[in-house]
Amino acid sequence: MADLYPLLPVVAGLITLWTVTRNTRLDLRLARHGVRAKGRVIGYHETSSASRMIVQFRTEEGEEVHAEHENTGWTASRAGEIVTVSYDPNLPEIARIVSAPWLSHWVRGLFGSLGVLLVAIGLLLGYLAWR
Repeated sequence: MADLYPLLPVVAGLITLWTVTRNTRLDLRLARHGVRAKGRVIGYHETSSASRMIVQFRTEEGEEVHAEHENTGWTASRAGEIVTVSYDPNLPEIARIVSAPWLSHWVRGLFGSLGVLLVAIGLLLGYLAWR
């Protein structure tokens, strides 16, 4: 039976790339088709595996919404900070922060590069192991 260890970095890299792509697609969709509103960071929702920022804002219809923001830059924010969010008018709970003093997209690039590197390492190991 052939060694399957080269598949480990390939699978890890593909999962990382899928996650980065999914988040980027949602951000781009909200940036293009979403409605923008001023919001305020009101706290955090923490679990054993993740921590998400909670942002409060009002829709154009006046509905108050508390949305969880999935971004690795959450540690730089403080409760009470004013941010700009973009939300889906049909599902305002799906909102992303699009403007804040601490917001940076370098982490997305870092994880995308890591995913590509893991896939390349797995392919090289597979080539060396299976040729």
